[in-house]
Amino acid sequence: MTISNATLDAFIDDHLNEQETIKVEKAVRESPELQALLSSIIASRDMGDHSIGAIWRREHLSCPTREELSSYKEEALDPQRIDYIKFHLETVGCKACKANLSDLNCTKGSLKNADAHEKHRQFLENSKILLPKKQ
Repeated sequence: MTISNATLDAFIDDHLNEQETIKVEKAVRESPELQALLSSIIASRDMGDHSIGAIWRREHLSCPTREELSSYKEEALDPQRIDYIKFHLETVGCKACKANLSDLNCTKGSLKNADAHEKHRQFLENSKILLPKKQ
């Protein structure tokens, strides 16, 4: 595995899969040159790296929105967008989006729970008191 600046950037941002992360960490531990390069990248970021690539990675500009992930889960997007999100999740392995999708799956599953449904109903019922009365 060739370790480039982009690979180290992904390593710092925790955007590598588990196997790649292990390989990069091992290589960095064994190579003073990679340690120096990693330190240099971190120092550059600490000074405010404003390159397009850095901003793109930092702001997750290629990530789908939470609403898109919800629609993806329901297969309610056009096929090209579904293919992109699948690629983003499975091939790129974006941990932020995987966590977001996992949260969406848990949230939806919890609403099927009878206790959660009852609490939701009570919340709505009690909220009616706070709404202004029609005149």
